[in-house]
Amino acid sequence: MRGWASAVGFGALLLVGSGLATPARAACRMVKIGELPVQVDGPHLTVEAQINGRPVRLIVDTGSFATLLFRGSIQQLGLTTKPLDSVRFYGVGGDAGAQMTHVNAFTLSNLVIQNLNLLVAGRSKLGGAQGILGAGFLLQADVEFDLPEGRLRLFKPEGCTGDQVVYWGKAYSATPMIGDNTQQIDVTVLLNGAPLRAEMDTGSDLSVVTTAAAAKAGLTPTSPGVKTAEQAHGLGAQSVQNYVGVFPTFTFGDETIKNARLRVADLFHADTDVRAGSRIKGQAFEEPQMLLGADFFRSHRVYVSRGQKKVYVSYMGGPVFQARRPPPAVPVTQPPPAGK
Repeated sequence: MRGWASAVGFGALLLVGSGLATPARAACRMVKIGELPVQVDGPHLTVEAQINGRPVRLIVDTGSFATLLFRGSIQQLGLTTKPLDSVRFYGVGGDAGAQMTHVNAFTLSNLVIQNLNLLVAGRSKLGGAQGILGAGFLLQADVEFDLPEGRLRLFKPEGCTGDQVVYWGKAYSATPMIGDNTQQIDVTVLLNGAPLRAEMDTGSDLSVVTTAAAAKAGLTPTSPGVKTAEQAHGLGAQSVQNYVGVFPTFTFGDETIKNARLRVADLFHADTDVRAGSRIKGQAFEEPQMLLGADFFRSHRVYVSRGQKKVYVSYMGGPVFQARRPPPAVPVTQPPPAGK
């Protein structure tokens, strides 16, 4: 998912850290400032939190810089909203308006934030989740996604350079982050040798290539073996038709996947806005050509180094890409109605 609005600030992290010296060079200390258990069953990656003492489940979404709640959860959580006419979110299925709600206490692991304003967007809940934990929170520090172990870790390395941050000592591939947005993980990948701008988006359950990028790599809806897939949905109101095709090679850093079976869709065709001084709608943001979704993260240990502006990944096993969405997770216990 992708959110474009005024960022919701969480301030400095208050989690108590611990030092972990890497075995190769003791001068490097991987100071862990937080660790969260991640639910990896079903189509989304989620973490448990509390809003005013009530349990909520939030989708871990590096494609949305804002942490927010879905509209369908507001009444259930006993909250009220006020409109934000100048704020809109853009993503799969077009744009959506936003509102604001006030939360007395937001609790995530041993982090408690008092008197917090949160954005409200989307038409309803997604699966059993009540909202999104966005990149504005996740990318305050280096972040490690260790989904095979069901963990998300936040680090502030001390005295570490290069691959010293790959402290788990397994073979890895690395690639630099591109662009100036510090709350977005964009990298360059190769699809059939064609360079693409890919956003690493844990909020997208599957990795997806735009139709234009697929054509650049030599695949169109009429190519041999292409099959139509179910429609995709995001925060926007419109659904997006997509299809599945096989690409001979996909390359991330030094890692190459052969015969990569990927979703293809015109993801951002509805993301237009009227430019200042014009009545003609144009593209609302610089769109990626590919989303590296949760399926990629499930099969890799991923370390995002903000200081180095580099992403390190170690393949941990299993399929890298999935053309079919994982089945829904077992429903979680819902928060009690307001006033109960």
